[in-house]
Amino acid sequence: MDGHQRVNFLYERLHAQVLGVSRSDIGSNKQFAQWLSLEFPIASASTSRIGGDYGAFPETPPFPTRFINRVVIIDKSGIVRFIQDGSPNFQEILTLLLKLEEEFKGK
Repeated sequence: MDGHQRVNFLYERLHAQVLGVSRSDIGSNKQFAQWLSLEFPIASASTSRIGGDYGAFPETPPFPTRFINRVVIIDKSGIVRFIQDGSPNFQEILTLLLKLEEEFKGK
């Protein structure tokens, strides 16, 4: 998450919004965000389907902890365009965001 924070200004320039999703409760997410000085929201998916709806969490056990990384990029139409497990490749993410920005400018 702290890596996304470091390049968040670039995401914002490409009209992208970072949203962390965690199965932890709201209070734990707030403490985690403060600990890392995150400037983007972390949603609590402990009782909702937000993680499953966008492929951020599997629908059956074993469920990941907060510290397992999965990057999901959803375009402006709500279509999942990218899913990657593990540490994010920020260059790959930024390249895709540039491509998506160009696609939507052309429409």
